Amino acid sequence: MAVLVPVLVAGWIWWRESDTGARWRFEDAMDSFCGGLLAHRAGPLFEGLPVGTMLENDRRLRQDAWACGLQSRRLQVVVARLREGEEERVARVVPDFRGKRSPAPVGGGWQGSSDGDLTVIVVGCRNSEDRIAVSVNSYRSREEQDEHRLGGWADSDLFWARFATATAVEAAGRWDCEPRAGEALTALPPVPAAEPVGQADGACAGLPFARDQRLDTVHETPPGRGGLMEGCTVTSADFDGSYVFRARFGLAAAQRSGGDFTGRSGDAGADGSRLWGSARCPGDAVRSTFTGYLPPEARTAPDGRATGERFGPPAFRAFAERAVARHGCTDLKLPPTGR
Repeated sequence: MAVLVPVLVAGWIWWRESDTGARWRFEDAMDSFCGGLLAHRAGPLFEGLPVGTMLENDRRLRQDAWACGLQSRRLQVVVARLREGEEERVARVVPDFRGKRSPAPVGGGWQGSSDGDLTVIVVGCRNSEDRIAVSVNSYRSREEQDEHRLGGWADSDLFWARFATATAVEAAGRWDCEPRAGEALTALPPVPAAEPVGQADGACAGLPFARDQRLDTVHETPPGRGGLMEGCTVTSADFDGSYVFRARFGLAAAQRSGGDFTGRSGDAGADGSRLWGSARCPGDAVRSTFTGYLPPEARTAPDGRATGERFGPPAFRAFAERAVARHGCTDLKLPPTGR
């Protein structure tokens, strides 16, 4: 016994103080944290979580859906399996893109988008109609938010996008899903800054800008079939409001109870300054949705004359038609907007 006690004490000290002991404790905690679904080890898709990463707010949201906190009190992760026939109900546990900046596709053959504060990855299953969704929300530090408030990616954007892809594959394995995975992300596609309407080559490309000579600037997402959302905003120095067009696919379309689609019903319609439509896209269980906002200010000239709306409705139709063509969708339904 006299020999055993010092050995036990030395072992306990090693367990508490050594780097190896810290790694073992962290691995042991991660086996059950957030349902044991998170990618935390280094692998081909992700470099792994640092030992000592903060773990908190571990909770089960519903069957096959978990939420937890990592790194800081702000950062939240949600992992969910979207079963066939339950997409719209389960999709509500995944955060929706609500920022002013339209999310850009992450690329690499993944279905997913990021807006600089929320990253969402969706992986389909080869052996079922289920999908695995992973979101990472509020991951930028205060310093990064200030530094990148004008656009562009921070180091954390790529880090957590890689974490989300690896976690989607990890969770798929736990839920007997053969994942349709993409490639390891080495960079995120560049997001263009504000540019003249004549240089639009993303989601704003091909819109009938000539119908209103006052239009001068666009903010657009880059083209990419894997994006969950596409967005085009058109502004003018002659009036304060903006034309805002959005397309939502897959999981983002299943979240139609929030965001742009709040209060809208039916596959297509119009209500004052708002337009909406929908289409059936390959591989998606729910119809993709398209929304447009037409600024009332655009109907009036600087001298107060009523000019009427020339750009908005035909631009909304062109935006939806081009998005449908990029994603291989069919059965596009839009309100009668004219051309």
